Amino acid sequence: MVIAAVSFVLGTLIGAALVYFVCSQKHAGAREELIRLKAKMETSENLQEIIKRDFVQLANETIKNEQEDLRKQNRESLEEKILPLTKELGEFKAKVEKFNLSGVENTTKIIEQIGNLEKNNKIIEQEAKNLVDALTKNQNTKGSYGENLLDTILQSCGMHEGIHYTKQFVTTSANLKDDEEHVIRPDVVINLPNDRHLIIDSKVTLTSYLDYIEDNSKLKDFKAEVKKRISDLANKNYQNAGDLSQPDFVLMYMPVETSVNLLYEDSDLINSAYKSNIIIVGTSSLLTTIRLVNQLFAQQRQCESVSRIVSAGTNLYETFVQFCDDLLDVQKKFDTVSSQLNKTINRFKRGNKSKPSLFSQVEALKEYGINTPKEIPANLLVEEEVVDELEGVFAND
Repeated sequence: MVIAAVSFVLGTLIGAALVYFVCSQKHAGAREELIRLKAKMETSENLQEIIKRDFVQLANETIKNEQEDLRKQNRESLEEKILPLTKELGEFKAKVEKFNLSGVENTTKIIEQIGNLEKNNKIIEQEAKNLVDALTKNQNTKGSYGENLLDTILQSCGMHEGIHYTKQFVTTSANLKDDEEHVIRPDVVINLPNDRHLIIDSKVTLTSYLDYIEDNSKLKDFKAEVKKRISDLANKNYQNAGDLSQPDFVLMYMPVETSVNLLYEDSDLINSAYKSNIIIVGTSSLLTTIRLVNQLFAQQRQCESVSRIVSAGTNLYETFVQFCDDLLDVQKKFDTVSSQLNKTINRFKRGNKSKPSLFSQVEALKEYGINTPKEIPANLLVEEEVVDELEGVFAND
């Protein structure tokens, strides 16, 4: 049993030794293989590192070359596009500088013009103030202003002083206040067809109207002044003025149109003026009236033209009838002369065997040596025989 145990132990030891040897051999081979593989791996890693480094270097060079080419192409393309733009920008800059320079000059001129306008405006304001003062404080100036404005309106409508109208026509009329004859001078007397006339008198009520503009409560004062002007105009009794033949009404012209519109809002005042045979007119209504007058003149001229045409036509017709009578008389006389001429010619053409006609006798003279290319017409040489009855008739003639 001990031997068996020893043998078992020895066998175990020998087997372990064999196993260790075998394992040692395998481990040594594996170690060598591992060293070899590790060397290959290191070689592969080095190769990869070299390839990677070369690739990176090649890629960098390629990218650098491509970037350089792109830069060159972009630079050339930009130069092609930028050069015209640079030229245009230069021209634009020059224009802007020129515009700015001219703008400065224009601004300077505008400033000067504004200064002149301000100066002129002050002059106009002063002149307007002077005009208002003159029209509100000086009665003569107010009268002249209204008359001149009225004269300007008439001339602008194609009327001529001395032909279509008369200014400051002097005549007389019985004043309604005292029923006595007074000298009157209507501002304007317009000549109407058929020796008729239309009187226009200018009234400038500017003072009271300007007071009303500043203070509306003074409307009564303005209307009171207008009523006084109406009363004064009515008392002059222009309708019965000597040397004038006019309608029953007189036109009272007020230059300020807005004041006339204001008055026409008061029907009592307008009716009162109508009862006094006065019609208040502004510039617009006066222009309408003058157009109507011009139409009347045109109708009169047309009627006169038609009358002259009819008269001329009548004279022409009567003259033509007389001319026709004269033509017939001349024709009758020509017929008589023609008859007498034919009779005379026939007398010279008549002949007989013993005595040829006068034409034949004259033609026979050529036989006695007369040499001329002219000849008596052949139809006159035809002789007609004399009949006894005809000889008796010619003898009676």
